Amino acid sequence: MGEVFKVPIRNLFVLLSYAENLPELINSKNEVDEELITYDFICNQFLKEVKLVNRRILVKDYVATTEPTNRLSGRMIMEESIPYIISKKPIVVCEKDEYTANIRINQLIKSTLKSITLNRHVKQETKSRSFKYMELMPEVAAPPLTKSSFAKLIFSRHNGHYKRVLQIALLLHELMLLSHKNGNWNLFSAELDERSLNGIFEKFLFNFYKLEQKNYRVKAEGMQWKLEGNKAFLPGMKTDVSLVHKNKREKIIIDAKFYKNVFQVHHGKSSFHSHNMYQLFTYLMHQDKDLQLRGVLIYPFNSCEVDEQYIWNDRMTMEVMTLDLSESWAAIYRKLIKVLI
Repeated sequence: MGEVFKVPIRNLFVLLSYAENLPELINSKNEVDEELITYDFICNQFLKEVKLVNRRILVKDYVATTEPTNRLSGRMIMEESIPYIISKKPIVVCEKDEYTANIRINQLIKSTLKSITLNRHVKQETKSRSFKYMELMPEVAAPPLTKSSFAKLIFSRHNGHYKRVLQIALLLHELMLLSHKNGNWNLFSAELDERSLNGIFEKFLFNFYKLEQKNYRVKAEGMQWKLEGNKAFLPGMKTDVSLVHKNKREKIIIDAKFYKNVFQVHHGKSSFHSHNMYQLFTYLMHQDKDLQLRGVLIYPFNSCEVDEQYIWNDRMTMEVMTLDLSESWAAIYRKLIKVLI
């Protein structure tokens, strides 16, 4: 495992909310003191939403079920019925539509409740409440949760009140997956390896700038090499975050890097990682010549704070900065917005 970074649960909650593009949860954070946001607090927010869903009665839908039966009902499935017919058993396999609460959105809720009851980072009172809500869903199954379980959920007027509870369920599942990768967690903070944080941080930065400012268009930008010859063997170029000003000829290219150390050491001399600098410089050199350009490398703070700027010419600069993920969310927010100024 690589270097470990200690991140308060409150900040991890925000990072994941942005990374999963859940603006409703990001806004809800402003309703409480951020120091109160612990793993148990998030679980209790989930239970509040479960209570609201239960008040409106669980949504039901028609689900196709297939079973062997001695009474013909629904649609007979000939292919599966033939073995019974050949063996002269008075049984056929039928498919019928059953109106039931045992559907995916309810299963996600029950599976999340089950995971809370088994989680050692949750208070006993919270576990007990979760178990009681599980008992209110006897006909609903609780299959194992995966990231794909939450994919392609569609909300309508019929089930729109499920949206928030399932958003929180997704974040709890993400937190659970991260806790399994590194067990050194408690109610208030988590220790994550650089590999786990890297993917989250890239998506977080992209959606943060997409949601928190209006002057720039945000995209992950693919570029072609300005070289002649067989380009089949050239590596692809794609930025983490490109901010293109809507009214001016300005662009900011941001690259997020998670390493145990901001510096590399060669023959006793410390310097920024050469491949990171070369990569960002190459991105900048492949831009239109009339653009005002800034390239920004963002590293996590790990005992060494950095805020450096390097000037290429009057239209292009490169910057290297660190971001302390253990600070208050307000301080992190201010520092990221300051990048645009």
